[in-house]
Amino acid sequence: MSGLTLLQKGILAVLVLALVLPYVGLQDYWLYTLTIGLYYAMLASSWSLLVGYVGRISFAQAAMSGLGAYVAVLTGQLLDLPVLPALAAGVAVAGLFGLFIGWLTLRLHGAYLGLTTIAFGEILRIAVTAEYDITQGSRGLTAPPLWQGAGPVAYYYVFLAAAVGSVLLMLALLRSRVGLFFQAIREDEDGTASLGVNVTLWKALAFAASTAFAGLAGGLYAHFVQLITPSMMSLQEMGYILAMAVIGGFSNVVHAALGGVILQGLLQVLRELGEWRLAIFGAVAILMLRFAPNGLFGSLDAFLRRRR
Repeated sequence: MSGLTLLQKGILAVLVLALVLPYVGLQDYWLYTLTIGLYYAMLASSWSLLVGYVGRISFAQAAMSGLGAYVAVLTGQLLDLPVLPALAAGVAVAGLFGLFIGWLTLRLHGAYLGLTTIAFGEILRIAVTAEYDITQGSRGLTAPPLWQGAGPVAYYYVFLAAAVGSVLLMLALLRSRVGLFFQAIREDEDGTASLGVNVTLWKALAFAASTAFAGLAGGLYAHFVQLITPSMMSLQEMGYILAMAVIGGFSNVVHAALGGVILQGLLQVLRELGEWRLAIFGAVAILMLRFAPNGLFGSLDAFLRRRR
């Protein structure tokens, strides 16, 4: 513990607190809110994996979450598969779709890349809405629970394990040789290619890894709320994910995940403000990009290091 920074010790304390929260008299409403926050934590951290470490921007993360949700539910219904294999199918399809997007947008950068991923996400959302016979269109698709009798506490722990496990897998990936390739591409793509690194392959794999985690989040979300609609693939949802990652700190997957949980809680605390709360979060995200590009937790970590 002595080698940890103050912020890292604080994060560990928060994790320990999260483990005991269901047993301290927390109401089911707030347990539900925290579970949804953990869903957004998975999405924000998976977006951070791609944008913060590889430098490839994407606005299709919400659509990939929706794709994983629909594939998981439809696979279970049409093929009569148990929940876990159906979830795995959703993760696989989302990852393959991300690989396809990564390959197709290899030569695109900046605004062109962002606009292309927006187009992919919107095409996917429109296709799901229009294919009424299979997806039930805007009415939504009913999903079964993860298992019969699963309650709020059980879902909370499932999402907590999935969120923590996903972040740990991302950290292990980023600290391996693969992570070095990702960061080298972010810093100098042409220079990395000149050293013999297959930049094309690694960028496509980065998209695949990011969207696979999003597909897992979407599949779990579908079985939690037990009703999925095309609205979960909308640009508004993508705006939530982007704001959460930016405010938490998109250059670090842990900070982005914390941003997802905290901002989802604040959305509920400020719900009396109606749509104004979304405008507030948008303004905060813009200010963060301008004055604290490392996000709330990155800036806090830097401040604590200076104090030490």
